[in-house]
Amino acid sequence: MTYKKCENKNIFADNSTVDVQFEGNEVLLIKQKKWTTKELETQVAAFHYTGEKLPIDPDVEKARLPPFALAFYKYIFFKSRLPDETELWEYYVNRHFTTIDDEHIQTGIRGTLKTFATTSVKARLLRSYPSLVRDFHFYVLCLTSGQFERVSYSLRQDYFEGIDLCVHYSGFEFHVSILLNSQRARTYKNQKYGRHTEMPKNEVVMLFDLTQFGQVKKKIKLFSSNHVEILIEELKRRIGSCNFEVPE
Repeated sequence: MTYKKCENKNIFADNSTVDVQFEGNEVLLIKQKKWTTKELETQVAAFHYTGEKLPIDPDVEKARLPPFALAFYKYIFFKSRLPDETELWEYYVNRHFTTIDDEHIQTGIRGTLKTFATTSVKARLLRSYPSLVRDFHFYVLCLTSGQFERVSYSLRQDYFEGIDLCVHYSGFEFHVSILLNSQRARTYKNQKYGRHTEMPKNEVVMLFDLTQFGQVKKKIKLFSSNHVEILIEELKRRIGSCNFEVPE
């Protein structure tokens, strides 16, 4: 299922559906939506966030739960707006879990049913929620900046390959990962790109500091156009210092 920016005038009666395609074992629902940073920032400013300083359950933290991003982006796809934390939780838990009792929920992980404390799963989702919102807002910042030839996001690439964003700039394609400038993020970066490991030329890992240039919408901090400019400066540096092959 894909959102598609297109000029197709043949839009169906819901004013967003471009096409529904069946081919082999694949089904594609193609929708059109023009995103703006203003609408997202207005939504975020109205959200009530309760995910701070929640207890951590080690069993839930290490469990390979169904990805929160799957529920988050499916919600955006079908609703054409951001979910607040309650909407995301209800959308996620209703599609991936069975309620056992007032305190426990159950889901299948690698063929085995696993039971977890409901509050612990919700706490983990809420800790991830600001990052999900922030990443999608940054995608729209890049999309609407007018400085890239193409900006795209793939949940598959994000979840399985760690690529937050794909951008085309000055004829070159870059895979961008956005991390907050924290000790945890720096450790991750060092582990992924050790001293003897050469980073792929088209892969860019950005450590952004939200204390500089960040926007605060209630309790959720967002990136700003200044962070887009920082990314562009890094892309210019990469292009100037590396021998890239321009894609045909």
